[in-house]
Amino acid sequence: MKIFTFRVLIKSFTLPALFTASLLSSCNTASTTQTATDAAADVEAVAVEAVTVAAAPAATAINRNPEVEETLWNQHASMKTTINSSNVGSMALNWKYATPTPVSHTPLVDETGIYFGDWGGTVYKVDASTGKLIWKKEIEKPQTMWPWHGFAGTGTLGEGKLFEASVEGTAFALNPATGDVLWKTRFTDDTEAGNLSTLLYHDGLVYIGVSSVEEPMTGMKKDFKPDFQGKVVALRASDGTLAWERVLVEPPHNGCAVWSSFALDPDLNMLYFTTGNNYTGEATNMSDAIIAVDAKTGQVKWHNQVTQHDVWTKADQKGPDYDFAGGPQLFVADVNGQPRKLVGAGQKSGIFYSFDAQTGEKIWSTNIGYGGIDGGMHGEASIGDGSVLTWSNNSYVHTMPPDKVKISVKKLNAATGEHQWVVNHAQPAAIVPGYLANDVYFLGSLDGTLQAYNAKDGKQLMTTKVPAPIISWLWVDGNNLYFGGGVPGMFKWADKGENGVYAYTVKR
Repeated sequence: MKIFTFRVLIKSFTLPALFTASLLSSCNTASTTQTATDAAADVEAVAVEAVTVAAAPAATAINRNPEVEETLWNQHASMKTTINSSNVGSMALNWKYATPTPVSHTPLVDETGIYFGDWGGTVYKVDASTGKLIWKKEIEKPQTMWPWHGFAGTGTLGEGKLFEASVEGTAFALNPATGDVLWKTRFTDDTEAGNLSTLLYHDGLVYIGVSSVEEPMTGMKKDFKPDFQGKVVALRASDGTLAWERVLVEPPHNGCAVWSSFALDPDLNMLYFTTGNNYTGEATNMSDAIIAVDAKTGQVKWHNQVTQHDVWTKADQKGPDYDFAGGPQLFVADVNGQPRKLVGAGQKSGIFYSFDAQTGEKIWSTNIGYGGIDGGMHGEASIGDGSVLTWSNNSYVHTMPPDKVKISVKKLNAATGEHQWVVNHAQPAAIVPGYLANDVYFLGSLDGTLQAYNAKDGKQLMTTKVPAPIISWLWVDGNNLYFGGGVPGMFKWADKGENGVYAYTVKR
């Protein structure tokens, strides 16, 4: 089940971002760093599943393009920022832009400003240095009776346009200079379906994951019968017309929502995404899976299902509800001494999986924390310098105050999944990915706790408290860290108000 999901930004290439709405009290400063050996004895550290890996398929040499890796590969990391372990301690709030409704839309950054949308259906552009409003446009009428609505997902930039897609099922292209709508189009005929994912732009196409509010509606409307079929659509950036769509489940089956983010490999011409559970009836083979398709046609190249028989709704909780809450991420690692291009993703089971990007062959998997409806991994890892940095909730339930359940933070060897360090009980529960800035790994919690860890050893470098739950991707640009916050109605434990976008800056 997906409680929310938001996703993010990007500069000229475009990335995706996601938000899970289900799932922060005082700063937690008692984290304990452990070595991988010490962690083996901890109840939260589970051994890596090693896989006998076949030789890499014959292919040309792997092209390493840093610009592509920081954008299309969805790595949630940057080595270009000026933020590092020596100056992050001076980071402080620079500005906040307040909005009337929550912001789970990750801030999108370009050289002229920052773009984001809120749950009220309004899109904004503000100055990156001061937070001063440049323009705002109300472009969608939200279905406020739904558990999430408006622009709970994240748009993207590309081709001189700002692209947004609403929970209500309409996609828009806006003029970044003025906010004027250039085109709009319905991307689904299902009245309860729309976007909760992070959009991705590449080479003339805008990719949108289609999800639904039907799963929670089964608990809101008596005898409600889900009929949603998950899919991915590709719209032409020029005019919003449909280039292709890939339906993932056929009637009478349902579910398989796509509510996280995308990764794309231009060399392999493959688009990668992950799926959620089925809703009712029998499970299908593309639920709880990572899928690779032809980026130009949507033809399925391979898919790998990691959890079978996962059928779940609010009203009928049969399966474990182990959606992929994290989107795919591409990276290169030396597997058995040979460079391999891999794609990984984190699941609500608490397990991070790694596959061969070309064939879908499983390479390794490892446990990060305890799974659950609001447990496990709720977002992407951060990948850099041969390592995967990630975190997991431990059987958290979003109706609980976040400080009641602390997350586990782990650094993994990207080639093997072995633990390099572990910080257990690190900070309150969270629902968004962290971000790796050089040697600093940032994480944000639902009670507003923002912490930074040294990527080399896991030691805490900085902690502060934001006056709102952190509910969007964290994003770094220059010496700034940006994110959205707010209080969705399902967070009954949270103080109301304090919706908006925050900018934290290293003080030089």
